[in-house]
Amino acid sequence: MKDAEKNRMTMNQLAKELKISRMTLYNIMHQKGSYSEETEERVQQALEEYNFRVNNNARNLAKNQEYKIAFVGFYSTRFGYFFDEIDSGIEDAIAEYEDDGLKIIKKYSDREDPIQQVRDLQELSEAGIKNYIIFCYHYEYIEEQIQNMIQEGKNVILFSRRVPGIEAMCSVGCNDFLSGKLMAELLEKMAPEGSSVQLLISEHNHQDKLVVGERLAGFYQAMKNSKKEFCLLENAWTSPIPEEEKEQICKVIEREKPDVILDFVCNLECVAEYLKKTGREDTILIGYDVYPEIVSHIKDSTIDAVIYQNLPSQSYKAIQLLFDYVCYGKKPKRENYYLPLNVVFANNCEYFE
Repeated sequence: MKDAEKNRMTMNQLAKELKISRMTLYNIMHQKGSYSEETEERVQQALEEYNFRVNNNARNLAKNQEYKIAFVGFYSTRFGYFFDEIDSGIEDAIAEYEDDGLKIIKKYSDREDPIQQVRDLQELSEAGIKNYIIFCYHYEYIEEQIQNMIQEGKNVILFSRRVPGIEAMCSVGCNDFLSGKLMAELLEKMAPEGSSVQLLISEHNHQDKLVVGERLAGFYQAMKNSKKEFCLLENAWTSPIPEEEKEQICKVIEREKPDVILDFVCNLECVAEYLKKTGREDTILIGYDVYPEIVSHIKDSTIDAVIYQNLPSQSYKAIQLLFDYVCYGKKPKRENYYLPLNVVFANNCEYFE
């Protein structure tokens, strides 16, 4: 069938091509009824092949229907690139679904003021918003607020990671434990046996401890099976002031003079600049994320490798899943949706800028 014909295909035509009834097609698309695995797989393959969706545009416009989704999170001026990446995925989703009635309401609170997130959630709930994607702080009073909203009938998808005790529809994010294992694999492949390895860890707030804790757990589990012996040096920073933290990091690197530096948070720019300044570019440096300030350091191999968690795809996927549910009645099929991790080197960096 020609591409143009595929794009114009109706439900009746698709059902006829699949040799099933229109009702069967409708039910499988909306996860109703019980059908054989073979039939459901054939339908899903056809839907993907023809990029087929139920067209609700006319109905939505006739009813002036809007599907409001609140994207609730937090921001930090220090890690501005992180939130710019999230916003990029949100804008992609708006461009895709706006004509179908999607409206995104963004509420970001200051990372240093977690209680504000509770106020934001209460305000949105009182305004009648029923659908939420929440990048939440891991504090008990916030988790209680979210769980109460779910019990009131609100639809919630957790962004970044699942939180025990919150019965959300699903979570969308990065598998931090797996990323730690990947860090260990990169170390084993890139560094000679006996290398001294400095682990950079930031723990100046509860959020960092949870993320880094998962990454370290994956790293140490993988290192148990390593065929090489390394001298691991672990240092944690507690200063919330960026300049003080940078000074602490540089002092440790100068004192330890490690062969390898593994950055488990977001200090790559500071470390790369210090290595260049001190003529130690031969130090193996591996970390997380790709952002404008470090692209040049990746391209000249001062930074040897970066684990990229693809934040735009995460925020886009979260919106897609929730919109498909509120608009089409399609429930998420998994508890956790982990987006693929990429390893970025100098030679493929241009694809991730």
